[in-house]
Amino acid sequence: MKLRVGLALGAVIVAGAVGGLATARQAREAPGVSLAHELVAAASAFETYSRGAATISPGFDGGASVGAALVASAAYNPDQLEAGMVAYGAIAALQEPAFLDGVRDAALRLPREDLIARLTEQPESVIEIDGAGAAASRAQFALRQRGEPIGAVGRAVKQAAYDVQHQAWSTGLIGDTAGRLARVKAAAAARFVPGDEDAGRLIQAATARGDREQGAEGAAFTPITVRAAALAALAVLGAAGDDDMAHLAPVLHEQKAGYCLKMAKLNLYQCLAVAGPHYEDVFCLGQHALIDTAQCVTDAAGGSTAAIGFSQVATAPRSKGFTIPVAASARMADRR
Repeated sequence: MKLRVGLALGAVIVAGAVGGLATARQAREAPGVSLAHELVAAASAFETYSRGAATISPGFDGGASVGAALVASAAYNPDQLEAGMVAYGAIAALQEPAFLDGVRDAALRLPREDLIARLTEQPESVIEIDGAGAAASRAQFALRQRGEPIGAVGRAVKQAAYDVQHQAWSTGLIGDTAGRLARVKAAAAARFVPGDEDAGRLIQAATARGDREQGAEGAAFTPITVRAAALAALAVLGAAGDDDMAHLAPVLHEQKAGYCLKMAKLNLYQCLAVAGPHYEDVFCLGQHALIDTAQCVTDAAGGSTAAIGFSQVATAPRSKGFTIPVAASARMADRR
């Protein structure tokens, strides 16, 4: 069964729950675009993981608390999280009025299907659309807001690996190392399925206002933020719904970001495989599960690496997905 959630001004109006997701209706006056259920699930996976990882406490009191934190810190599927970063950034980008107008203008200059094909096959071409820099900046800010707290917690946990060594339990050998590693791998392999409250939390988080860094528009362009803007543009064009998923792989996946997340997992597994006393598990948790993952997110947002510049590059109804609220058009506001 296909489910549809209507989101008005960031709020979910719940009418019932089916299959773990709320069915809702959208207020007629609220502007919105449709985003595939799979994309919303991926964005929700990113939001849920980053929110949970940022609450991990370094105040461990035994092997059980370390083991629970390990499972929580590893609880993301790398492929889903990679797509989730793009989709989460796209929801943020959809809050930029100038970009929405720019997409609609571009659709007047170029046949809609040609524009859709260009954005799908060459996501970097989105930078030619007016307002793309501001949209990418919104995506960048949203991603940094999720990645930076994970890194801060990771550093605190890594320090705890040294601080807990004066506690007797921390120097004891880890029991059932094979079972512990299997549990972590199982948590890392599972794909996130949103629950009743997840859609509302996702929209509230991704559309939250904040003091965004102001600078040259090009500074916000990274492979991930560019793809977030491209996905947002496709959503405005009605080309990011359920029926479009088969064509969106070039937009949702980026080699460097995907490799980074997978390497974070592999390094975590290798660290856990050779860990002896419990404090070494704490180190693996802080460095590889949290710091490495946070670095992948902040790097994807351009937070700690040089921004990447891109060279300029030269229907029928589609199945809808979740309705994502968007910014009111600047032109519509002018006409009021």
